[in-house]
Amino acid sequence: MARSDEYGHDVPTEQDAVKALADLIGPQLAEGLWTLAVQALGMRRPVTTPADLRRVAEHIMEVGELSRVAGRSLKVRIITYEALARTTIQA
Repeated sequence: MARSDEYGHDVPTEQDAVKALADLIGPQLAEGLWTLAVQALGMRRPVTTPADLRRVAEHIMEVGELSRVAGRSLKVRIITYEALARTTIQA
């Protein structure tokens, strides 16, 4: 995981997101689902920005119950990261 020196928390990455999804549905399905979601949104891998990761997470949340859990977890992590980053910049 990449580290953010601004506030000492890990920056969300595509690799982390796919691994979390794989923990629920298996690595092959996770890779396939992630790739399809990225393509459906007109993006390319690797997804690198928190905003794009959030878009993919939201898309994955619409697929099914297990993917909803992984997508929501990623979305919460990204929102937290962005909120903390804004607080650090304003301080």
